[in-house]
Amino acid sequence: MYAQPCPSNVACTLITGDDLADYGKYLTDESRKKGQASAVAFPTSTAEVAAAVREAASNDWAVTVSGARNGVTARAVPQGGLVLSMERMNRVLGLRQTADDECTARCQPGVLLSALQKAVRDAAFDDSADWDEASRGCLQTLRENAYFFPPDPTETGASLGGLVACNASGAHTFRYGPTRPYIVGLTVVLADGSRLALERGQCRADASGCFILVRQDGQEVTVKVPTYRQPATKNVAGYYSGEGMDAVDLFIGSEGTLGVITEVNARLVRAPEGRSATMVFFRDELNALEFTEELRGQSDGCGVEAIEYFDPRSLRFLRESRREKGAASGVPACLPDDAACAVYLDIGTSADGIIHTLDSVARLAKKAGADAARCWSAESYAERERLRVFRHALPEVVNDTISRIQKTYPGVTKLGTDMAVPDSALRTILRVYRSELENAGLDYVIFGHIGDNHLHVNILPKTPEQYGTGKKLYLKFAEEVVRLGGSPAAEHGIGKLKTEFLKLMIGDRGIREMQAVKHTLDPRNRMGRGTLFGRVKGEG
Repeated sequence: MYAQPCPSNVACTLITGDDLADYGKYLTDESRKKGQASAVAFPTSTAEVAAAVREAASNDWAVTVSGARNGVTARAVPQGGLVLSMERMNRVLGLRQTADDECTARCQPGVLLSALQKAVRDAAFDDSADWDEASRGCLQTLRENAYFFPPDPTETGASLGGLVACNASGAHTFRYGPTRPYIVGLTVVLADGSRLALERGQCRADASGCFILVRQDGQEVTVKVPTYRQPATKNVAGYYSGEGMDAVDLFIGSEGTLGVITEVNARLVRAPEGRSATMVFFRDELNALEFTEELRGQSDGCGVEAIEYFDPRSLRFLRESRREKGAASGVPACLPDDAACAVYLDIGTSADGIIHTLDSVARLAKKAGADAARCWSAESYAERERLRVFRHALPEVVNDTISRIQKTYPGVTKLGTDMAVPDSALRTILRVYRSELENAGLDYVIFGHIGDNHLHVNILPKTPEQYGTGKKLYLKFAEEVVRLGGSPAAEHGIGKLKTEFLKLMIGDRGIREMQAVKHTLDPRNRMGRGTLFGRVKGEG
């Protein structure tokens, strides 16, 4: 693995001093935390990124990478130094067709997920006029066959670099997995300003668990892969580890702490020919769990891409929203009054497989006590969009509830968990959640990616005292999830806000192993300062 020099005659303009007053939005993200910086830069190429990183090194500045800034763990909130905004690196540089009937898209990190998804779906790219002949040939393949990029975090306004930085996942991770398997190559600028070009399959850890990296100055350094095991669940906490792991995977999920991602080679796969969305209602949560477990037990998964859950309190909130806002709530008037909970499914199959799949779902739903005649099912794009709006209505209702509370107590926020457990622990963790929340007298809803045992508990404190109780309960939940073999950060990463959870999961030894990796690639600890490890004593 060789780090190659970038041109030294390329410059990147830094915004500093009084001019920074107009760039306050680059000091914060969706976590609502705010940081400080000495400079902001907007590079448009790998060479300009390298120039900015070298300039930061000459000033001994930390470097914080900023993408779409819609993360919730404060990863993009700077602790001084240089903010490197990637928003102007937003071009798709070309396509390639692979031998296994797939395609790859070489993208700059500022390309938005929504833009990439639309461009692939429409087979129309703004940058295609500048592409080479091979890319234009692959574009014709996209016009003749339907392809898509499977990663689907809830926030479609996320940037591709952000997806890679936290190995983003979402509802469709149930079938397709997280971002990691769809990244076949990366270009990374390291802390010394050198460029590292990685292609999946070209560099794997040897039998001793090491990568060999040759720095720009010719010095050979050894990167030792951490030895902790990944939990058998969705997980985006800490550096990836695994026997014989690929060097590409070291940077996926590293949250900007090992280098700056400047190009992403993303894998596009053939899209299902038939699609459907289905909502199944149950009178009891145990019935919903039985249905989920039966569905997961099908050998072919019935073509199910996502299994999402709405608990009894969630449906109550949605009904109240419908009464208050009517159709503007996104909640249909026909939401059954006697439904205690619901399971939402996205399904993707061959063109002639939809009927078989829906029959299988109806059979399993009936077996679990649901009335198949009252299920909602949508196959056309417009109908599926209506169900999608309903599926995403709950977080908006929750946010509205908290906004009303904040008028009295501005410091109170919702407390939303991001934890996943193994299949065998789903019922256990649900009992723990409900028992602890009821005993504490806190208002809450539970919803989310039940197919992956990744349920979001949104605690809705009404007073500062309840907020303090909720924070203690959050930590208690994390401890129980780790005890059950799960992850306390299954989707959104660690960032600067969940560093105690990372230590809880991998222990002091795991933290030291991660720090050793970081020290090898970033000995001055300038990249992503404060992320994953918290603020180190003596740092500014």
